[in-house]
Amino acid sequence: MNRVAVVTGGAGGLGRAVALRLADLGCHIAIADLRPAGDTVKEVIARGRQAYSEICDLASATAIDQFTANALARFGRCDILVNNAAHQALRSLQELDLVTWRRVQAVNVDAPYLLCAAFVPGMIERRYGRVVNIVSNTVWEPPHEGFLPYVTSKAGLLGFTRALAVEVGGSRVTVNAVAPGLTRTSGAIRGNSPENFESVRLRQAVKQTIEPSDVAGAVAFLVSDEAAMITGQALRVDGGLVTL
Repeated sequence: MNRVAVVTGGAGGLGRAVALRLADLGCHIAIADLRPAGDTVKEVIARGRQAYSEICDLASATAIDQFTANALARFGRCDILVNNAAHQALRSLQELDLVTWRRVQAVNVDAPYLLCAAFVPGMIERRYGRVVNIVSNTVWEPPHEGFLPYVTSKAGLLGFTRALAVEVGGSRVTVNAVAPGLTRTSGAIRGNSPENFESVRLRQAVKQTIEPSDVAGAVAFLVSDEAAMITGQALRVDGGLVTL
């Protein structure tokens, strides 16, 4: 697979796991993240692929414009776009302010739209492309208190996935979502107690804590040629916490 993949939030966590899995499949990688992604870049290069990263505030349309221009200047195209980066602010309705609300929506919904607006036209022209949006199983699973802005944004991104899939399917571009459950990333470990991880694990059908590599595997499948006829779908990677 000699493709170019753009992964947001690739400095660590799920994004890093996705970037490395795609590099293993033969993709060159471009990363946009609020944090330096030097370690991920080094690992991609060690796998024999090219890599580019840029510190980018995905709440800023100007910063996104700069990143997309630089990525296209470096690689000439984007074949695979993984909108993984997310912002989460735990606020109840009474604690929430408009600035916080808008930043969550900007990173989690506006940024995927702007990145698609920049990269998907090229996919349509080449009649090949894969977009994977990372949502959350909290869209289906009853959320905890304080998740109001986050769950709203992920539900919006899921709707965007469904609608865009219909628009671009005729050009052989697929658009899907992956919805992880509670995953053992450094951020999740900071934000959750061991007891919470254990409680979620025991409620899953597969009683094993989800790892970033599990989510990366789902993304790898959806961008593969084997998934060419799968679009407009949400693949939940949550150990069966939410079932059909």
